[in-house]
Amino acid sequence: MSRASEAPLLVRLPNWLGDLVLAWPVVDAAARRGAVFAGPEPFRALVEPRYPGSPYVGISRSSRFAAAPSIRRLKPRAALLLTESLSSAILAWLSGVPERIGYAAEGRNLLLTRAVRRTGPARSMPRTREYAVLAEAAGLDVGPAIPRLAPLERELEAGKALLGRATRYAVVAPGASYGPAKQWGPERFASAAQDLTAHGLTIVLVGSREDAGVAKATIRPLVAAHTHDLTGATDLSALVGILAGADVVLSNDSGVMHLAAALERPTVGIFGSTSPVWTSADAPWVRNLYAAYPCSPCFRRTCPIGYGCLRSIEATDVSRAAVAVMGRE
Repeated sequence: MSRASEAPLLVRLPNWLGDLVLAWPVVDAAARRGAVFAGPEPFRALVEPRYPGSPYVGISRSSRFAAAPSIRRLKPRAALLLTESLSSAILAWLSGVPERIGYAAEGRNLLLTRAVRRTGPARSMPRTREYAVLAEAAGLDVGPAIPRLAPLERELEAGKALLGRATRYAVVAPGASYGPAKQWGPERFASAAQDLTAHGLTIVLVGSREDAGVAKATIRPLVAAHTHDLTGATDLSALVGILAGADVVLSNDSGVMHLAAALERPTVGIFGSTSPVWTSADAPWVRNLYAAYPCSPCFRRTCPIGYGCLRSIEATDVSRAAVAVMGRE
């Protein structure tokens, strides 16, 4: 066997948590082949414990090319770019990776040694399939398309430490870092959550520190005894543990939605400017709610005409979907 064939494959992971989860079948297939992973530093907590045999190189947005020396020392034979950014292709080139595989995007064609052709227009087929096509170009056998994650014991313990006495609970994630065109609205989440308290569920709010405002607005109408606000209090490991024990999860199209679905928890995902064809969590234990307005999906971060695609989804639509998907168990 030649030294080139022994060299690892470098997989540049997506920059968004939801996309990372959608790419998990590729991550799993690559890890079985001894791949090296490069991606945002926070994702190390999700990837490294599950694949200790695969080195993880953290990438910082503020100094995205600083990882080049670390990658170069690992001497990967090829780079599979699950991102579509110019910077990711530059990083692979600066790291001296001889083969660079990815979709043509952002004018980076000259930096790719293998530009993979799409089988249809961008965003017209499931994101999981887009990732699988890239993986196949790198010689990986991806297998089933539905992403699945099993929680680790340390994650379950971290979640329990924050939950206190809550045992039966619904997780509500009213934020979305992408922008308001993905956010259904705190008053609607509050109304749907209130319906679920009638089923004996405590409401647990999760999100980043940036979601504190929308979380407070969601909590305000609810009875304090039935709520537990963990917004900004969870790292990725604790978030996995909390989601893994949830009776149901209500979320915008976000990383929380995809994590919950991959953990096989009953999940209701709410779509506004984005497409459930492209980024839905497609599994029997998931309900995707989408109004299919004539102007959607527009993929905008903000809406100039009033967010009708979100406003037309009623709180009762969400609470009924939640009860229905819980009934599958």
